[in-house]
Amino acid sequence: MKSFTLPLVLAALVLSGCSSGQNKETLLSAAGFRTIVPTTTKQIAKVKSLPQLRVLPINKKGQTYFIFADASRNMLLIGNQKQYTQYQQYALQYKIQQDQVEAASLNADASEWGGYGGFGDGFWGPGFY
Repeated sequence: MKSFTLPLVLAALVLSGCSSGQNKETLLSAAGFRTIVPTTTKQIAKVKSLPQLRVLPINKKGQTYFIFADASRNMLLIGNQKQYTQYQQYALQYKIQQDQVEAASLNADASEWGGYGGFGDGFWGPGFY
């Protein structure tokens, strides 16, 4: 199921032009990270005290977990090592897809210059600098 939904998620991210934090959130969720919404003032303060919009490893009871805090959206994403590895794969695939879209855009722009890349009547020929 994930193999079918991942291309849709990646395509939606590339086409929507989401901000970096939203991209990470979407990829983390797709990788299986759980979303936690803090409800008490103590929990909200804890989320605000964490580094924002970055995936950070934490150790708790001998296990490594990964957290992503977004105080502006009042949420925390938590995942394990397997989910973090999946997120890294998704992030790499997203980057590759984003690069392909950018390259296609540059190729389309270059094709508008014509076969020689000039400005029309030849005044800007090869010897003119």
